[in-house]
Amino acid sequence: MEWSELEVCFSSPRLRRYTIACKGDTKRAAAAYPHNLQIAEALLPSLNVLEITLRNSVHARLMEVFGDAAWWNTRRWLDDGSFLWQTERVAKAKEDLRRRGEPQTPDKLVAELSFGFWTSLFNARFQGNLWGALRHAFPRCPKKIRKRDTISKALAQVRDLRNRAFHHEPLLWLGPAVDEQYTTGVEVIGWLNPRLLEWLKPIDRFPQTWQRWQQAQATFGSGAR
Repeated sequence: MEWSELEVCFSSPRLRRYTIACKGDTKRAAAAYPHNLQIAEALLPSLNVLEITLRNSVHARLMEVFGDAAWWNTRRWLDDGSFLWQTERVAKAKEDLRRRGEPQTPDKLVAELSFGFWTSLFNARFQGNLWGALRHAFPRCPKKIRKRDTISKALAQVRDLRNRAFHHEPLLWLGPAVDEQYTTGVEVIGWLNPRLLEWLKPIDRFPQTWQRWQQAQATFGSGAR
């Protein structure tokens, strides 16, 4: 397709980020766009495994802390003002389930809550009331680095990558580079359950996909970084 036709389909503002990165070379920009799509696709398995395993592990710890599968409904949770934003997110999740005619069971609600909700539980404000329990959500994280700020920083990086990939943003010229952010996500999976890494390996195409992009850059030049 001609560049002008791609601009009509994808919009000039979106593609401008590619032309800027490729120093105005529309041929290289047009070649980069499919690589971005393939990289976003290749990230899905690791992001899927991380997000679902994280929320289930955190949910298990919260059930222990609050003594209820519906921990968001307990008096201890509701009376703690530090959970105000999280309680609002729970209310929205309940409303979304109600609107779709789905039951508001703990399993349904846990799945409905966003990745941002789960990562927010590692913010500094929860150092005193949650971290003592949530550190056990990462049983294989080495003790010398199993600190709330370490976990929070890693999760924030993965959340940013996830959001960019799921919202179809450019990934090729991020800083830190996508492969570094991917590696962080894989490391977090290992902290949750290292056996998942072997399970994931046969379906994880990110390393090969990223290598193809690196080879393409060597062929026509990156024009960035």
